[in-house]
Amino acid sequence: MDIVAESDVGRVRRNNEDALAYDAGRGIAVLADGMGGLDAGEVASRLAVDRIMGLLGEGVAARGADPETLITGAVQAANLDVCNQSRENQVDMGTTVVAWLLTTEGQCFIAHVGDSRAYRLRQGALKRLTSDHSMVQQMIDDGILGEAEALTAPNRNVITRALGLNSKVEVDVRSWVHRPGDLYLLCSDGLTDLIPEPEINQLLAELASDLAAAAKELIGRANEAGGHDNISVLLISP
Repeated sequence: MDIVAESDVGRVRRNNEDALAYDAGRGIAVLADGMGGLDAGEVASRLAVDRIMGLLGEGVAARGADPETLITGAVQAANLDVCNQSRENQVDMGTTVVAWLLTTEGQCFIAHVGDSRAYRLRQGALKRLTSDHSMVQQMIDDGILGEAEALTAPNRNVITRALGLNSKVEVDVRSWVHRPGDLYLLCSDGLTDLIPEPEINQLLAELASDLAAAAKELIGRANEAGGHDNISVLLISP
């Protein structure tokens, strides 16, 4: 398994509030995009990533655990950690998260909260595997906005679900059978707000054999387009 991770502060922000981690040997990867003042977003995202990685690693090592229950429980535990940290420090903080798990049987699971995304490139075609928990996505689902209008909507970064906002969080989980040749992308909205999906599709299709080059090119293009947010990508080729 080949996994490449890249994260960049961008051209506007002073610090990087994204966090990411992976364990290729155990088939797990996590990415989070933090939010909050006084560096609280940075704390929230790292707290969530560390907690989820730890619990997924333990669950995979133990074997026998139901993967959906495992990944859902890990995200919910991370939510409680962020809530507790926020209360103890009396600072508002929160984070998105997207977590990826591949079982030894070849079943792939994605869990997410917020607007960080997961994609799959299969036979040259890019498919979004997550649906943003955001105000704009809700308006798209309700038929109020079109996809093109959503790209420039003034409230496009307002999310409706995140870790750390409430003691209970609803986690979206989906699964499918992994196929040889599938390539996965986990990313923060610092990428997808600036690079259209067709461009991401073309780039990944062209550079699928060189994940390091693909990751650097994605971040480079987001910075060229303005780099108004932190930009993080995880590319996974099982």
